[in-house]
Amino acid sequence: DTGIGYTFESQLGIKENNDRRADFRGIEIKCKQVKETGGHGGKINLFQQAPMWEAKLTALERLRLIGQPDKNGRYVCYSQVTTTANNLGLLLNQSATSEQIELLKGTARFGHWPFEILERRLREKHSRAVFVKAEVRNAAGRQHFHYKELIYCERPSIQRFNDLVQSKRIVFEFTMSEKEMRGKMSVRNHGYPWRLTSEDFLSELFLLRVKLR
Repeated sequence: DTGIGYTFESQLGIKENNDRRADFRGIEIKCKQVKETGGHGGKINLFQQAPMWEAKLTALERLRLIGQPDKNGRYVCYSQVTTTANNLGLLLNQSATSEQIELLKGTARFGHWPFEILERRLREKHSRAVFVKAEVRNAAGRQHFHYKELIYCERPSIQRFNDLVQSKRIVFEFTMSEKEMRGKMSVRNHGYPWRLTSEDFLSELFLLRVKLR
């Protein structure tokens, strides 16, 4: 998927970047491989947004609270979080008293996301979006991509987003691990992604969804 997206964006003259905003003239681009076996086609990254933490801890202290040690004794947390508690006791919960999604560990609140922040991130990245699919062919040691499908979407809403979180169709993920650097332990963090579990649910996030190819 990374190669498909990089190649597609290169053809549009987009330079590789880590911009929080949309990729191309206000349109976010998401590219995936066409799955020969059909099915849901895997998760779609929406945006990255860390929670507002309840306690002032270092990244390492936080990882050791929510993660678990690997075979080398170093803490890791590669964990999908939904509205049902996972094996680490982490879960998402809609606050009964305010417009926010809470991150719980057991019954204790570990962090939260105000709707205002989630909506801003959603509109920054996905006010308008296209989802592109490509077939992949390997020939003479090189990969060739044939872009087959393009779906244009716009007008997402925080209420639709929250409904998808509650139905476990949007999930949050931790991607953290403990590492040693210059004799000290620190944290390697690959971000805080919110992900749609399947492209089948795009129509539930966006008010407008049009298949253009």
